Amino acid sequence: MQTIWIIDHYSSEPKYGGISRQYDFAKELGRRGYHVVVIASGFCHFTHSYISEKRVKASKVAEHVHYIYLKTSSYESNDGIDRARNMLDFMNKVMKYEGIIARRYGRPDVVTGCSVHPLAWVAAYKAARKYKARFVAEVRDFWPRIWVAGGEKKASDPMVVFFGLIEKWVFHHADRIIYSMFHGDKYICGELGITRSKVYLIGQPMDCSRFDENRERTELLPREIQEFLKDSFVCSFAGYYMAYEGVYVMLEALKILESKKLPIKMIFAGSGQEEEGMYKYIKENHLNNALVYGRIPKEAVPALISHSQICMAHLEVKGRKEVYKYGVSKNKVNEYLYSGACTLYGFLYQDDEVAVSGGGIMFEPYNAKDLAEKIEYIYNLPETERKQYGQKGREYIRKTHSVEVLADRMIEVAFR
Repeated sequence: MQTIWIIDHYSSEPKYGGISRQYDFAKELGRRGYHVVVIASGFCHFTHSYISEKRVKASKVAEHVHYIYLKTSSYESNDGIDRARNMLDFMNKVMKYEGIIARRYGRPDVVTGCSVHPLAWVAAYKAARKYKARFVAEVRDFWPRIWVAGGEKKASDPMVVFFGLIEKWVFHHADRIIYSMFHGDKYICGELGITRSKVYLIGQPMDCSRFDENRERTELLPREIQEFLKDSFVCSFAGYYMAYEGVYVMLEALKILESKKLPIKMIFAGSGQEEEGMYKYIKENHLNNALVYGRIPKEAVPALISHSQICMAHLEVKGRKEVYKYGVSKNKVNEYLYSGACTLYGFLYQDDEVAVSGGGIMFEPYNAKDLAEKIEYIYNLPETERKQYGQKGREYIRKTHSVEVLADRMIEVAFR
């Protein structure tokens, strides 16, 4: 039995609210006879709380599939020095405990290091070389490029230089490179000059069966949300309450729709720094058809978006068109497309998968009037025509993003 270690700081089992990419791959690979060990932080980036405060916590997910949570330092802000300390701590803890993990769960044949942050690559590289395993670098966000493109830091910033050197070094030393952004190869191969033969696109996997099991489980939703959904035309948003995620664009669009006396509701389920600002906007503009709620369990998201008529997404840093020109990795967009609702996506680049799939419509970022017009258009469509968007989205996800399809690709990249 071949063993793969997946080192991903921010992964977790869905019940803990972390990123489910590795969980979905791990279960599918385990089902196919591979031994999978996912190594993650015991501190949850999304809730800023501990999954476990044990130094090392093991969780058996399925036969031959384990999660190993390592206790790392905590932080309250995603932008502060404490988060940077947490990243460094995770790398060090992986290197400290990899020997114990190898003795208990088997030496790896493949080690995959997964960014967001590049220090996870370093830990994975060292483990791979120690055990003479194949080293696979997975990238889901181009740090530090995105900082410079987004205007957060200058190219001369020491952290940009440091992470840039790690990125180039890792890409040159990796046996394989996986990227999940639609056009990520244009950056890795085109800008950094990495040979194309070792670079592979593996997008965000979708466990369609698990989604379908939960889509009718409205009892998982808080009572307030259940009542809000009843007998309504609903536009839903699930995720971070951030300006670049378009939450104010959506509320402004609702203001336009309410001025037209259209019976359209918007529900927001998530968390983020704009939450109080959203409440303030609703109050000051006397919006009657908006509900802003906190984070809901990941298992409850399918029931929310499957009982909505429209799912809304938005991604752009205002005035910074270069930030997402290579695409993005947003698992929630896959979930939106698979929900059966029509997806409306505020994204600058029109070759995005929402448009390509036929499962939704693009709108101009930061243009509330355009979003309102698109919502009104979908609202006025006959139900049979409106549902065609959802049907096309579901077909596209099953064909291109189902975990079964992408696991085939993962096996080819990692083990062959």
